[in-house]
Amino acid sequence: MVRVSSLHLKKSLSVATALCALHGGAVRAASATHKKAAPHVNVGTAAVAQPAKPATLRKRQSMVRTDTEAVSVVARHRVLKFSAQQHEANSATYLDQEVLTQRHINSVMDLGRIVPNLTVQTEGGSNAPSYYLRGIGLQDYTQNNMPSVLTYFDDVAYPISSMSSGQMFDVQSVAADPGPVGFTHGLSDTGGEVRIESRAPTKELHYGITEDLATRDRSKTTLYVSGPITSNLQYRISALNMEGGAFRFNRVTGQKLGNANMGAIRGRLAWQPDEKTNIDLISNWSLDRSDATGAFVLQDFSTLSNAPRDQNIYATGWSLNPQYAKLIGINPKSIPSNNDVTWGITLKASRELNFAKLVSISNFSQQQRHEYVDRDALAFRSGDTYFAGNTNVFSQEIRLEGKPLLNGRFHWTTGLYYNRVRAFGANWFDLTDYVGYFRDSLHNQPQENFSQYATLGYDLTRKLKFTFGLTHQSDERQLVGDAVKQYYMQPSTTQAARCNGAATCMSETSFGTRGALTNQFSGKAALAWQATDNILAYASISRGVKPGGFTTNTTVSDVQIKPFKPEWVLAYEIGLKTEFFNHRLRLNTAMFYDDYHDKQMLGTVVISGNPNVATSSGTPGTYGSYVNIPHSKIWGTEFTVDANPFPGLTLTQTFGYLRGKYTDYQQVNSAAVSANYKLTGVYSPVYSSYDGADMGMPKLTLSGMASYDTRPVFKKYKLNFAVDYSYRTQQDSLQPRGSGVYVVPSYFLMGASVTFKPINSKWFVTAYAENLTNRHYILVVPVAATTALTGISGSPRFVGGRFGFDF
Repeated sequence: MVRVSSLHLKKSLSVATALCALHGGAVRAASATHKKAAPHVNVGTAAVAQPAKPATLRKRQSMVRTDTEAVSVVARHRVLKFSAQQHEANSATYLDQEVLTQRHINSVMDLGRIVPNLTVQTEGGSNAPSYYLRGIGLQDYTQNNMPSVLTYFDDVAYPISSMSSGQMFDVQSVAADPGPVGFTHGLSDTGGEVRIESRAPTKELHYGITEDLATRDRSKTTLYVSGPITSNLQYRISALNMEGGAFRFNRVTGQKLGNANMGAIRGRLAWQPDEKTNIDLISNWSLDRSDATGAFVLQDFSTLSNAPRDQNIYATGWSLNPQYAKLIGINPKSIPSNNDVTWGITLKASRELNFAKLVSISNFSQQQRHEYVDRDALAFRSGDTYFAGNTNVFSQEIRLEGKPLLNGRFHWTTGLYYNRVRAFGANWFDLTDYVGYFRDSLHNQPQENFSQYATLGYDLTRKLKFTFGLTHQSDERQLVGDAVKQYYMQPSTTQAARCNGAATCMSETSFGTRGALTNQFSGKAALAWQATDNILAYASISRGVKPGGFTTNTTVSDVQIKPFKPEWVLAYEIGLKTEFFNHRLRLNTAMFYDDYHDKQMLGTVVISGNPNVATSSGTPGTYGSYVNIPHSKIWGTEFTVDANPFPGLTLTQTFGYLRGKYTDYQQVNSAAVSANYKLTGVYSPVYSSYDGADMGMPKLTLSGMASYDTRPVFKKYKLNFAVDYSYRTQQDSLQPRGSGVYVVPSYFLMGASVTFKPINSKWFVTAYAENLTNRHYILVVPVAATTALTGISGSPRFVGGRFGFDF
């Protein structure tokens, strides 16, 4: 009890408010005389990490009493996180660092296990991820096109998906936001975005290290140090190292494949030159020399290799041709592996103005990819690929986040975004056992995007808010110097004339410059009704556009470099966000319908004629190329349930249901074209209608976790028990109405952990198991090589321990 005069009441209230803000709760201040209490005064504050509405789950109370007045401070802590996001009219999924650690999310590839209606797949065993959110996504092995689902790191949009690899460490939060985006920041897109935020510097010294050791010699080490340099300058340095974990093997030699070998570091400086200005400098660097993702044989079409299907899904194979190794500049004893370097630097600055907050985000990033993958998973040399790429991106965004006008009823945000991308790629193939030569398909693609956006919001009533957003983007890209080179290292009799009797020779075909321009508007209108403090209903309609681009996978004909058109979607969504029982139960749900136009997808084109007689379009035959599917539709629903039925127990359940159908899709039937060619000796297109065919996405995605913190053990320690699971129904791949090897079977995965730590959480020890039941499952099928179809298996059971310190 502290006695002060009544003249200090206002100062006491300020101190109490500040103390409570540090706890992230609400403040209740009351003053009273020693005989009779005066009415309470409620003061709302914002939490440092998550702004929150008043909630009551855990209370801390302090009292300052005088002869004439008393000050009572009550701080409330919510068990259910991301409270402020409950008042946002969207269906984004939010994850924090604790959940990411418990669910063993080590890379962006793992996010599909816990986000409803999200699929993330490797492109042919490479390091490039492909995102499909609510069924909208793009398969792009050469990574020269903008993805349908964008990745953001610390507010920086990555227009090339592969650049998002290697940065999932020391993360503060992840948000997966489906549907058209780009109305309040960054780039416009059709499928949505995945936003990843790293941890910011702190004003007090903190440091920590975590070590994760598991079976198959897998290890993951993360560390950080964060603190002040001066009173208005802070730093944070964090690092990651991953090694081991191989579970695939060469079916002939038994050699292991799949060991991780990756290191990354991030540095941040935060500077507050005055009370209205914040400057944040962020730098990232990562080096990935891990083994590549090996595949297993589903079906081999070659009469030369004639390999059977692998009965063990962890079996694979490779055989590096020494001449091929010399040509591409790698060690002839190399196994399928990566050698990727990614780095970037970001400067973020904000300034509070009288009428708005001014935000500037500048970034330069570069990635150098060198990846050797044996795509046919055989010693037969028909699918050995080596991708060498060099991509750099400069982006600049300027945004004004307006302060409310008209008595707080009018809200606005507007901004400009620009990026400049330079992408070079060389795609090498070893086809010597198939057609007798090596092939290099190379491209150089400069691109620029300039976008403008604005979002206006108006509170029609105290509870009803209308929002309108508009964005325009101009995306211009070119394909310059596209060419194909063929190296005849051991010419056959029919090829000897080409080499004029030499042991080796090379032929080259160059293609002219092509251009693609996207110049379109996107828009969004939404109505949100805050029925009560804990119930929000909303409805929205939005139009999103993704720019067109070019096929560069294996360019051998002019017909392949014809640009494909932009895709666009008209998306409808209604949703409900609720909390009940004094914030112990949260139920969020959304239903959506997408009217999808000109979907971009890898397909087949045909040049008609006799293959021995070249035409103005190129040599007759069938060629892989991106095509636009005129129309399709997608609909579904999502549920998220978070519950805290009693202290210590937290339950989470997500549910995603998705259906998609092609409504206007005529595609080349490659098998029919080949059959007709065998009869006539002439290539001519044969089309099949896929109208009404299912789009092949997993119809049901489920994910859940139960976590229980015990009461204190020996008064100073506590235990946590957790169990989690994920389930996905079957997924078709590559072709509509797929069956057999074209289907990824459904699978169910389960994990569990137990953690021991002191109440102050300064250290912890965890024992865990991933894929507890050791389920054998498949992630991707089929990966198409020249003569074989292959699949990529998921990981078997891993049992490990994790321990760390945090001071």
